[in-house]
Amino acid sequence: MDTITCTNDLCLAETKTNQENILLDIIKEVCGEPTKLSQKLVGKVNRIIADCDLTHHASFHKLVTADDSTTTVLGFMHQTAAELTFDEQAELNEAIVNKIQDKIPIFTDELENLKQHTGGKESRNEKVRELQQNLDEKLNTLNEQENEKVELMMEWLNHRLHDVSSFSTQTNELYISEAVGIQWAPLNVPMSRRLQTLAATAWICLVLFGEAAAILLFIQLIYSQFWWLTLLYGIWMLNDLDVCHRGGRKIEWVRNWSWWNYYRDYFPIKLVKKQDLDPSRNYLFACFPHGVVCSGAFGAFATNALNFYKVFPGMTCNMITLGGHFRVPFFRDLVLALGSCASSQESLLHLLDKRKHTGKCVVLFVGGAAEALDSHPGEYKVILSRRKGFIRVAMKSGSPLVPVFSFGEPDVFRPPNNPQDSLLRKFQEKVRQLTGISPMFPIGRGVFQYSIGVVPLRSPVTTVVGEPMEIVKNMEPTDAEVDAVHAQFTQRLVALFEAEKSKYLKDHEKVQLVIT
Repeated sequence: MDTITCTNDLCLAETKTNQENILLDIIKEVCGEPTKLSQKLVGKVNRIIADCDLTHHASFHKLVTADDSTTTVLGFMHQTAAELTFDEQAELNEAIVNKIQDKIPIFTDELENLKQHTGGKESRNEKVRELQQNLDEKLNTLNEQENEKVELMMEWLNHRLHDVSSFSTQTNELYISEAVGIQWAPLNVPMSRRLQTLAATAWICLVLFGEAAAILLFIQLIYSQFWWLTLLYGIWMLNDLDVCHRGGRKIEWVRNWSWWNYYRDYFPIKLVKKQDLDPSRNYLFACFPHGVVCSGAFGAFATNALNFYKVFPGMTCNMITLGGHFRVPFFRDLVLALGSCASSQESLLHLLDKRKHTGKCVVLFVGGAAEALDSHPGEYKVILSRRKGFIRVAMKSGSPLVPVFSFGEPDVFRPPNNPQDSLLRKFQEKVRQLTGISPMFPIGRGVFQYSIGVVPLRSPVTTVVGEPMEIVKNMEPTDAEVDAVHAQFTQRLVALFEAEKSKYLKDHEKVQLVIT
């Protein structure tokens, strides 16, 4: 492209020089003919030609007149140039024009020759330009091909380096894990999963150590400068002990904490209904299995994380738990805020009384703490045969019984094996009889590793609410009437389990519901 530009510039310069020479020759010819101009004007023009060499300046320079009003075809750039009067300028211009008209035929012939000469050069320039363009295109194609080869080679090398690095990292992790018997969690875990693990960890710590921490805090405050506030709280708590038997004190703000949303997504937990409920009635939910710590039912009924109010429009729920939790300072307030009430007949009848409440779902774990001792992964063993108190409550209140089953609940923890005649089981039963709490060992995973710890395992839990079973109100039911209703409910529970297990359990053909 530079060659073509230079060629064009040379052609233009040559053409420009020819024009200047022709103009200079015409002026000289005019001055050489005395009959054309006066002797005085010829002398001035000759002096101008002598002082200003037109061949070293651009063509058509102007010659400034005396009054600086017009110009002639002659001129120069310096201030020392001679000046012409208006009449002398007009005379000179007329002579030049006449001379040019005489030379028009000559100019025409020379112009044709110039066009032919220029045309040949343009043709050669076009060929040069075309060759240059083809060469540029080929060079660009070669550069693109080379760049593609380099990119492919770099991509291949990066891939191989990544494979080698991953293999080295996995080998080191495997070696460490095999050495200490621990499977470590990866470092590149999304923040959402980290928050879920944190929520599940905080929840299990609250369940296992919350009461002890609350008691220690209460004692610490007694011996602090805030002893008087602690004393006032203690007096108020003693007067408020019966609230857990009179409907509790639910606080929706606590049930709506974002903590519970991360807790729900950790497992995850789902709530499924088989039939809509009538908001003008109260229902007794009989939940199975208890599991180690009721992970699924807690998320479904003690929080709003699973949108209970949307799943069952017009209904509210209260989760039933041991009355001893409501005697622990500070801890009791959190349990009450979540909507829990005491597991007493007085509390159940109060919640199910249609004269006081409507649209209530009272969630009761029939197996209780004793059922927690039989919680093992893949096993569904529930205590129902000898539990008939909830049947009497349902009959006295006339509230429909609703079977509720949490599929996946036993898979959340891996407690140690404790057969009926083992020393561990005897110890657990003795402690349960004395305290009402089963001393479970919730073996799960850790925060940064998957092998051991108290954090629940990431195992899905689906809580299915079955169809209500109508109960005839009977304030004084006999044992035979209670047994009949109990047998009917047992059939409903088994039917619910068999109908839904294929949807939520792996190897459901091998899983059976064991009722004791």
